[in-house]
Amino acid sequence: MKKLSELQDFFYENIYPNLDFLEEKRIKIYSYLKKVAIMLFIFTCIVIYSLFGMVPDTFNLLILCVAISSAIFTFIYKMKVKDFTSLFKNQVIEKLVLFVDDSLSYNKDSSISEYEYKQSSLFYQKIDKYSGDDLVVGKVDGVDIRFSEVHTEVKDKRNRLGTDSGINLVIDLILDFLIKMNTTFHGLFFIADFNKNFKGKTLIVPDKSEKFLGSFSHFFQSFSSRGELVKMDNPKFEKEFVIYSDDQIEARYILSHSLMESILEYKKLVGKNISISFVKSNIYIAIGFREKLFEPKIYKKITCFNEVKFYFQVLCLTTEIVKHLNLDRRLWSKR
Repeated sequence: MKKLSELQDFFYENIYPNLDFLEEKRIKIYSYLKKVAIMLFIFTCIVIYSLFGMVPDTFNLLILCVAISSAIFTFIYKMKVKDFTSLFKNQVIEKLVLFVDDSLSYNKDSSISEYEYKQSSLFYQKIDKYSGDDLVVGKVDGVDIRFSEVHTEVKDKRNRLGTDSGINLVIDLILDFLIKMNTTFHGLFFIADFNKNFKGKTLIVPDKSEKFLGSFSHFFQSFSSRGELVKMDNPKFEKEFVIYSDDQIEARYILSHSLMESILEYKKLVGKNISISFVKSNIYIAIGFREKLFEPKIYKKITCFNEVKFYFQVLCLTTEIVKHLNLDRRLWSKR
């Protein structure tokens, strides 16, 4: 792993000199968007007031103004920021990927496919929208890896306001158009060759019920449709994760004591929820993040080293999975 001092030198020598133009562009876009947001809200309020006048249902009028102006602003924001984000990724993220490991390739417009995401069996919820970007592909210590940012969502089942007034009808139409989406997963999705053809599927998912139900959680977990509950002789691991598998013997064969310890150490290092599966000949790892990972924040200076440091750390933590989980040791052979 490259040192922080090396990153600092690389940043000021290879990235910083090309950021002045982008920073000027960011300031102009940010200023423009602030004006647009204010003007849109005022204009929408005037139009809505003209159509409906002052009625007792003032609160719903306000919701309508916010909903319409937000919908229009979101569209304008995406259009205005799109080219800027693309330029930023070319000038910063692509260079950082090559700095971390020059054997890696980067494609800002591609991602792990929805088919691969589903093949992992990590997330059983039906999804209504799948998106992703920032695909990184290559070999690390002889192991084939690929990862990208992935975002999956489901439609929100919203209670309608009713049809007792014209305002409610309009609000329902606007909100139906916006269709609020709920995130089922957002973060990095990592795939690596495990050098072993598995007969079944083994899933390792965060144990969310252990802290509330204690040992009773095992009773409810045993009824899961995700496979048989696997009990391991590692209390620390059992406290953090639930293991399901189609094949109890294979699951125990895969999850050696050293691998379980490595997974625990890696979870502590990233400080995020992680889910892992072993399917066919691959290991799949989903690392949850709330924020967008490789996109510039339009309200922050892009010349700030700390922002670049964050991108660098995320890239390093992901590529270092190979070493942390000893995937490079090739402990098994495919058969």
